Amino acid sequence: MRNNLRLGLIGSWVPKKCGIATFGRDLAQGMQANDPSIEVFVAAAEEPNDVYQYDDAVVAKLKTDDPHQYTNAGKLFNQLAPDVVLLQHEFGLYGGHWADFTHGSVKHHDPTGDYIFDTIDHLKMPVITTFHTVLPYPDPTRKEVTRRISERSVIVVTMTQDSKRILCADYQIPENKIIVIPHGVPKQPEKNRVEVLKKLGLAEDKYYLVVTGLLSPNKGVDIIINALPGILINHPEVHLLVVGQTHPQVMAHSDETYRKSLIALAKELKVDGSVTFVNRYLKTDELMEYLSASDIYLTIHRDPEQSASGTLAYAVGTDLVTISTPYRYAQEILANGRGFIVPFEDPGAIAIAVNRLIEDRDLATRTKMKLQAYGREMQWPAVGQAYLKIIKDYVKADYEYPVL
Repeated sequence: MRNNLRLGLIGSWVPKKCGIATFGRDLAQGMQANDPSIEVFVAAAEEPNDVYQYDDAVVAKLKTDDPHQYTNAGKLFNQLAPDVVLLQHEFGLYGGHWADFTHGSVKHHDPTGDYIFDTIDHLKMPVITTFHTVLPYPDPTRKEVTRRISERSVIVVTMTQDSKRILCADYQIPENKIIVIPHGVPKQPEKNRVEVLKKLGLAEDKYYLVVTGLLSPNKGVDIIINALPGILINHPEVHLLVVGQTHPQVMAHSDETYRKSLIALAKELKVDGSVTFVNRYLKTDELMEYLSASDIYLTIHRDPEQSASGTLAYAVGTDLVTISTPYRYAQEILANGRGFIVPFEDPGAIAIAVNRLIEDRDLATRTKMKLQAYGREMQWPAVGQAYLKIIKDYVKADYEYPVL
């Protein structure tokens, strides 16, 4: 009798430059860190023109414009017979119809991703769904999609208590069906900061602010650049690192217009000598080096409803003191003195917060101490074990887990 665990996973997959692709890969590795015998089969979500060289885990592709691939993926999973399928859910990830609605007087035309039902409705094994985005006050169409996915799932996972509350209140999903597991983060590298700075070509005598992730207007980097004059006048040693390439969807619509506008803004404000753009999609190890070399992480998102952020999770997991706007995920993860919140669209507040942290090193030290205990629970082996516990408790109780 086979006693190793076999997992299906639906979501994007590396090398796609996508946070959910990295999440799925890291989740699989986090579970395998607890039990190397686990097998993983992936159905990889793609855009119509995507062409990727995947590893052997990928057994099917889900193009957004091809509903037949969703049906075929369900059939293939039934043949492979994994013990459970882990669905990574984001509306824009999967193909399907689009919803037209008005929210807050703004008209929207957004994807519903309903092709995913052609896969999960026909699976013969249990489904556990991780919701990467939880929309408060949802439009009727996407509310129904979320409810249907939840009904098909034996368990749904959110990354914050706030998202769990929204699913209960706005979607009427039973509370006992929802489990909160934090966004996973890599283990903090044990490296000498001076050596990391040298490797990255960064000066030792600077105080580094860092922004990471795929670049788009929603990142608010322009707001940060507008804050720099108020910082540099007091602390000329400050240097801003903008780490990451432009988001592929932004590139498809407007090429590098946003990045070029940021460069022009820095020149206009005469702070261009204090800003470095690292225009590359970094592998996790190199990204972690930039985080370990920095003094303050900035996450100045413009969307107040954002319910998850892998880049913020990484910063918290590396004990990096963070300044953020009050979007939903940040408010919860930085609560209880684990970080600092500034208003939306307020460069002056950013300048005040940065200057305060530079001048009050004890404050920064106390904040890092609070982050350390919290961050350990977010490391991938711990998160992987939390997912394995769900599978053990709710899905496959007879699976013999290794003693850790």
